[in-house]
Amino acid sequence: MKKHLLEYAQYNLWANELFINHFRNTADALIETEVVSSFPSIRKTMMHLWDVEVLWLARLNGISPTEFPSKNFNGSNAEVYDNLLAASQAFVAFIEDKPAPFFRDKITYRLIVASGEFTQTVTHILLHFFNHQTMHRGQLITMCRQLNILPIPNINMLTMFTNLK
Repeated sequence: MKKHLLEYAQYNLWANELFINHFRNTADALIETEVVSSFPSIRKTMMHLWDVEVLWLARLNGISPTEFPSKNFNGSNAEVYDNLLAASQAFVAFIEDKPAPFFRDKITYRLIVASGEFTQTVTHILLHFFNHQTMHRGQLITMCRQLNILPIPNINMLTMFTNLK
């Protein structure tokens, strides 16, 4: 299981890097333009991806943060990208460093937006996390189409595996 989870973490990093590289070459005005989606702009979606990466990594390390990392963040888009990239790299390192039995362990954590404690296996948390990030990257694709930010990065997981050969 560890090998597969590591591949998901590497995919998460790779797909985030593709978008980050794409957005670094896009005018900030477009990145901050409001569109209809879960989050109203590319910037806010990227901040959400960053928030979630930091939060889940903290929870997996036994810490339940009480606020989103971006809550009081007023930095540039480049800083958002750098923070997300660092968090994605930290996820890869986290999974690489853990022994295989760790992924069967259960952890208890708290959410910021809900009360109470929740307990899940590390594997289920990681699968949830990777699916969550993929869903929001799909929304980024739709936002890029709406804003005519083309060409859209090909974040198909099979593309990553093909490029590794």
